[in-house]
Amino acid sequence: MAGTKPRKERADQFAFLDLPEIQERYIQFKNEQQIKVTLSLPSIHCSSCIYLLEHLYKIEPRVLQIQVHFARKEAAITFSPDLPFSELAALLQYIGYEPDFSRVEGKTKQRKYTFLFQLGIAGFAFGSIMLWSTPEYFGLGQDNPNFRNFTSVLSFLVSIPVLLFSAKDYFISAFKALRSKVINLDVPITIGIIALYFQSLIQIFSWQGAGYMDSFSGFIFFLLIGKWFQSITYSSLAFDRDYTSFFPVAVQRLEGQTKKIVSIEQLAVGETILIRNEEIIPCDSYLLSDEAYVDYSFVTGESEPTRILKGELVYAGGQIQGLAAQLEVKALTNRSHLTQLWNETKNKIPSNQLIRYQDRIANYFLIVLLLIALGSGLAWYFIQAALMFKVIVAVLIVACPCALALSAPFTLGNTLRALGKSGLYLKNVTVVEALTGIDTIVLDKTGTLTDPNSYQIDMHYNGLDEASFAVLVNLARHSTHPFSRVFAAQNEAVAHIDLTGIKEIKGEGLTGVYLGETYFLGSAKFTEIGENKGNELYLKHGDKKAHLLFKSSWRTTAIQRILKQFQAKNCYVLSGDQNLDAPKLIEMGFKNENLHFNMKPNDKAKLIKTWQQQGKKVLFIGDGLNDVGALGLAEVGIALSEDMFRFTPSSDAILDAKYLDKLPELVRLGRYAKRVLQICLAFSLSYNVFGLSIAISGQLTPLFAAIFMPVSSITIVVLSTALVRLKYRNLFKS
Repeated sequence: MAGTKPRKERADQFAFLDLPEIQERYIQFKNEQQIKVTLSLPSIHCSSCIYLLEHLYKIEPRVLQIQVHFARKEAAITFSPDLPFSELAALLQYIGYEPDFSRVEGKTKQRKYTFLFQLGIAGFAFGSIMLWSTPEYFGLGQDNPNFRNFTSVLSFLVSIPVLLFSAKDYFISAFKALRSKVINLDVPITIGIIALYFQSLIQIFSWQGAGYMDSFSGFIFFLLIGKWFQSITYSSLAFDRDYTSFFPVAVQRLEGQTKKIVSIEQLAVGETILIRNEEIIPCDSYLLSDEAYVDYSFVTGESEPTRILKGELVYAGGQIQGLAAQLEVKALTNRSHLTQLWNETKNKIPSNQLIRYQDRIANYFLIVLLLIALGSGLAWYFIQAALMFKVIVAVLIVACPCALALSAPFTLGNTLRALGKSGLYLKNVTVVEALTGIDTIVLDKTGTLTDPNSYQIDMHYNGLDEASFAVLVNLARHSTHPFSRVFAAQNEAVAHIDLTGIKEIKGEGLTGVYLGETYFLGSAKFTEIGENKGNELYLKHGDKKAHLLFKSSWRTTAIQRILKQFQAKNCYVLSGDQNLDAPKLIEMGFKNENLHFNMKPNDKAKLIKTWQQQGKKVLFIGDGLNDVGALGLAEVGIALSEDMFRFTPSSDAILDAKYLDKLPELVRLGRYAKRVLQICLAFSLSYNVFGLSIAISGQLTPLFAAIFMPVSSITIVVLSTALVRLKYRNLFKS
């Protein structure tokens, strides 16, 4: 399939896209390895379009990834710089999805009106032809053959706009797919339409009546109704998965000497924002600070920080490393863009066996369908030749794989929605599937089992003067560790001081320079004050130092519920602290042998890998700050979130900290999705087996077959939604 390319003259049509000033309007990120754009593709109309587009890399290997947003008819495309933008646009046009670069307001409404016209014409033809065919239904057609011939011609004339206008999307989609050497779901639909229409033409012009024109127009009408229902349901899912519904992402806007926390939707072009260490840059901006180091792993998957100089462009989705940076907003963004980046981050091979299994069934579906149709037609040729074409058409229509194709996206999508209602926001539907196999729960301690908002701090000073203390408070404001964040929050009144040379070592501490002198903040070992004892933070400047002891506040209810649901033998704790809290954890129900302390971030990742080699399926929960390796390696990595300014690209999900006690129910709901999907797949296959048995017997009219097909798709949507909602209500509303 790879190697199918559009002709060069087609690429010339989009040559304007190779101009840098034009590219700037559409490119969201660009470096030496990849380019990211989001394009409007108005020709997207059904689930087969999504399948074809998201497998475009099989046609053009330089297309690295595509994610389709069905409701907005957009595609986020990542491609290699070796592929000119103009050739990408030409390729999309070649397979039937020409990008819309006009950006004219009202285009969406225009497409909506076009669809409504298609639906209206098909409905009018369906009703009219049925009215004219009423005498035939009652066996009265032979009484007045002239009238029957007249209504047959009328039926033919009315059917022409249905064929050429209402059904055109299916013909175009099937043709483009076959030309690109891809079989999509529109191919068997188109075969059924053609067979039905031409059989009717033969009967009309041999003066045998209107044939099956009522069935043909009804077929298109019900197809479009199913398409409309699918569209509004996808829109509902897309709304619930929009970033706005999930995370209260905010940013610090500078207004003179003051800072104000605002939602990113409130930002305007030209305003100045302050992004601190490890916070996500929410919009394309120009750097106002002298320099900054930006980690684009959120966008590219590569974690090597990029040095940005004053005045240079910084792309949305980058993460500031080290010293906080001031930025001038260049272009507005939205939260769904950041969600898109999060969805695209690759940390592990996705667990999507259920989806691949469904795809394999769909791939063989057309071959099996054609064999059944030909075999049935051949059998009826010898039994009763007059029914041969009727049986073939009925088989081609009734055995549509639409219900099969909708089973996975709607089942997993509804589960994803339900989880989001209770604070667990999954990256994508493959994470739902990964939840089904989890047998081991691994938890970070600090900031996860303990509540970072409820620490009590005992402070001991040793020669640390007020000026040095102020510098260290500002240094703590740049740290990502829960202890540092609590310390900084409790000293919010301390004046802001500009620091330089900030460097952080994950799980250890950080340093900063002020007036040429170096300040230290971190563990006892990092600050070279002594040996780590746990739950401590040290501040140091020369021979001046301070010691802070943090007393933990435990999330007792959540811990007890997790231990009860997953059993203590399957629950582990990994902590970078000393084992001072081990007696308390054992008292709450953890096994002593399952407690691991003095763990550095790399140690956590190595231990998880060891368990995976033993066959365990691991769910890791951490605060997302010092647990990047563990989050990315676990089958499901959940970052516990209490901070509106940052979240973790390497995580598979984000759990609102206040819902941690609901984790057992959330995992059970995720596991339940597999059962629902199996039920929906069984239903769709049973529907096809039942429909085929009736069609092969010669007892099923094409009209009934045309009705059954959209009804089956609608039933899948209703069934998956009802089952997931019922389970959700039983788990969370009882």
